[in-house]
Amino acid sequence: MVQLSIKEVEARLGEVKCAICKSNRFGIDSRSVTKGDGEWKAICRDCFYIFPVHTDMEFYLQTQPDVPYRLKEIACQFCQHRGVSLDFRAVLSVREAVYFVTCAACQLKFPEQSYLESFE
Repeated sequence: MVQLSIKEVEARLGEVKCAICKSNRFGIDSRSVTKGDGEWKAICRDCFYIFPVHTDMEFYLQTQPDVPYRLKEIACQFCQHRGVSLDFRAVLSVREAVYFVTCAACQLKFPEQSYLESFE
C-alpha cells in the first residue's frame, strides 16, 4: 500500500477543480489524518468547501470488486499503456469522484474521473 504525505496529496489535488468555485487550491485538515481510518478531509482554500479524500485503497479495492478491472483498462495520458495503480480517491461532490492513479509502465501520476460510482 502506498503511504502518502499530506503535501503529496495536496499537490495532486491541485490537478482537479473545486466542485463549487472551480479553483484548484486545496489543503488537508491534519486533524483528520491522525484518525488512521484512511478518510481525510480536504478543503478548498478559496471557498472553504470540504470533501473527503480516501487514502485506504487496499480496503476499497477489496470491497469494490469492479474497480480492479476498471484500473486495468485506464490508459496512461503519456505513454498510452493500459493499467494503473490506485493511489487515492477524492469525492469532490455527490456526482463526481476522481481516482488519483499512477501508470504501471512510465510511473506518470494523473487524475482519472471515476465512472463506477453511482450517486443517484
